[in-house]
Amino acid sequence: MKKRFVALILATVFALSVLSGCGSGALKETGGVVTENIEDESEPKAPDIVDEDFDLDAAFAKETGVGDPIRIVSTFEGTCQVQTQIAYLLGFYEQEGLVEGVDYDFVDAGGETGAVLLSTDQADVAIGLISGMLQPLDNGLEAKAIAGLHTGCVTIVTLKDSGIESTKDLAGKTIGVTALSSSQHIAALRALNYEGFSGDDVEFVVYDKDSIEQALLNGAVDAIGLGDYKAAILARDEGAKVIFDTSNDERLKDENCCVLFASSASIERKPATLAKLVTAIQKASVWIANNPELSAQIQVAQGYTVGDVNVNTDLLKTYQYPTSLSSLKEAIYRNFDDAQVLGLLKEDTDKAALIQTSYLFLPGIKDGLDITEIDPPKDPQQFLTAKE
Repeated sequence: MKKRFVALILATVFALSVLSGCGSGALKETGGVVTENIEDESEPKAPDIVDEDFDLDAAFAKETGVGDPIRIVSTFEGTCQVQTQIAYLLGFYEQEGLVEGVDYDFVDAGGETGAVLLSTDQADVAIGLISGMLQPLDNGLEAKAIAGLHTGCVTIVTLKDSGIESTKDLAGKTIGVTALSSSQHIAALRALNYEGFSGDDVEFVVYDKDSIEQALLNGAVDAIGLGDYKAAILARDEGAKVIFDTSNDERLKDENCCVLFASSASIERKPATLAKLVTAIQKASVWIANNPELSAQIQVAQGYTVGDVNVNTDLLKTYQYPTSLSSLKEAIYRNFDDAQVLGLLKEDTDKAALIQTSYLFLPGIKDGLDITEIDPPKDPQQFLTAKE
């Protein structure tokens, strides 16, 4: 069955929803998609992980207070933004010497995607799913991934009585997505390919984010791509069931999905400031991994995510927080390899060259923090009181 392209496809190809939502080890063959081993000597060499003796503090001292602050797209909404929320609230940014209004500021998305804000110089840093940023990068977006954040966060959902038990049953069905080439659409394509199918074996229909769940409940589509928080609520309240989840699928459960992207201009202008931001997020990630319940409670109390603390906690427990540079590199390779196999890159794209320009190891960032416990600079308990 041929795809039915609904809505303004050309507009959505670039203006992807990179804030929607959201393997360790190279994926050699997984029932369809074949990706390369990143250690293969035939592949272009990734940048070396930086010398840990690099004096980041000295480099940062030369940047702080000079020029405009780094503009970060507001991360104070959504479960999967937890690392940047906690890094800010519990003082990890301050611990790294970062001063709000001097070294960084937050900017509202204003309804635009992270890709658009980066490309139009309205922001310097945004969180995006690698899959959702593939085509903007292929279309010339001047930005690079500078830190992997966590795994998981994209699902395929169907009704309990649909007769669809797994992705093997999706052939010949209709799947709703919020945009073609969005993270949900690409996750569905990967899931189908793992079973030996392609996008031509299903019909994709585009719905806006406010009506996609109703399309499933009304029977307009057989399944939908959805962020995992909404999927969990839909399963609890409407009896829907998740048939594919990137947080627990054996082929994707260890793969970074959400990533911190920085504009190339900001990397050139303030690399040490960005490295400090990443280091603070790494430390916050360690704390979150050890305190998922408390992290979820803080998110709800501060109004950063809507709804159920228990659902939020359960989701945070499914995420892994591999903020190492190695895991970022691996996820970039896997996603671009699969994208090329799935026909999502332009025909004339040099994949190897595109990969090399799509991520960067900033000077001064350790590959991974060699710590398992960390005390936050601020008392977490003070943030459990509901925000006024």
